[in-house]
Amino acid sequence: MNKLFVVIAALILPGAFFAQPQTPAVVVYQRPATLNDGWQTAEADSVGLDSVALAKLTSTIRAWPELGVHAILIERSGKLVYESYFDGFDERLGQPLGRVSMNVDTKHDLRSVTKSFVSALTGIALSEGAIKSLDQPVVEWFPEFPELNTAERRRITLAHVLSMTSGLQWNEDVPYNDPKNDEIRMTRDPRPLHYALAAPFAAEPGTTFNYNGGLTQVMAAVVERATKTPIKDYARVKILEPLGITDVEWLGNLGGMPAAASGLRLRPRDLAKFGSLYLHKGRWGGKQVLPEDWVERSTRRQFRFPARSGPDAKGEFGYAYFWWYNCYPSSGGLIEARTAVGNGNQRVFVMPGLDMVVTILAGRYNDFTTGGTLATRILREHIIPAVKTGITPGCPGS
Repeated sequence: MNKLFVVIAALILPGAFFAQPQTPAVVVYQRPATLNDGWQTAEADSVGLDSVALAKLTSTIRAWPELGVHAILIERSGKLVYESYFDGFDERLGQPLGRVSMNVDTKHDLRSVTKSFVSALTGIALSEGAIKSLDQPVVEWFPEFPELNTAERRRITLAHVLSMTSGLQWNEDVPYNDPKNDEIRMTRDPRPLHYALAAPFAAEPGTTFNYNGGLTQVMAAVVERATKTPIKDYARVKILEPLGITDVEWLGNLGGMPAAASGLRLRPRDLAKFGSLYLHKGRWGGKQVLPEDWVERSTRRQFRFPARSGPDAKGEFGYAYFWWYNCYPSSGGLIEARTAVGNGNQRVFVMPGLDMVVTILAGRYNDFTTGGTLATRILREHIIPAVKTGITPGCPGS
């Protein structure tokens, strides 16, 4: 068994049954097809990426279908230069779909990557003046809950909501099929917004980070009320249509709203377009889609996580505005990755220092074991080492 197989094998669920890897077929790198979807494509080698290493990655993942990887796309220097799809078992917001044949037209759950879309819509509403300030108390947007408009709860601002530092008690540390998970409990509550806003305090606002999908539902409701537009329609007009995205689902029904924390389903290339906005200061196809200042502000670290030990001790990590902030040590120096993250190993890694965006879709839903690091390991152990030129190390967003 070669070294590459050994590395990937460590990602499989401990104790899960799997056979020896299939004999890897010889894979030759192929430039992504040029379609009528707004993407320019190029050869990986022409933008400083090792096409042989990328072909080896494709071959390895095909030999390990148990990994559950469904798609990997790489943009570099404004061009789509790598695109591979892998069949596997998938879900549609928790409903099994069986074995799915993945291709360029297959929609896929984004899960919590949906939160980063809500962040983007917040930035647009703020730039248009519909939302006046992120320092506004969140309860001011919910006059139907007068019992929550207390001095204690008025300390929670929209900025605290976006950075998940509200101080509210919330449990998403258990899988999303566990009835103790607060996001699941919120979706089943007849008043989901009240459920999220009425949670008891566990800490002072702004002092601790606690992952909280209820806050995303709250923020989406603020955007709806501020813009006087349903969140689905606002997303369609402000983001999806400017990116040429027409095949989309936004699932869920929480008091008449879609699941703002997890409900979007897009095709892989369309998700990669969203990531591209954050590499190019909010622009796509020559048009300004997102406010340039919000692209930077919303992906900069707002809350610093404790220092890590071991190989990541020199890295920088934290949370932004419904984005995760990572700056990974590597042989070429610190590599910044502003990251949209979704359950199941959905990832959009935006890496300005490499002029690159990596989009990964997978089916490891509710896998909180070693498989939860699958996408990150693919990035750090296979894709970043394939970058041969154009590396600007550093953590400017920290």
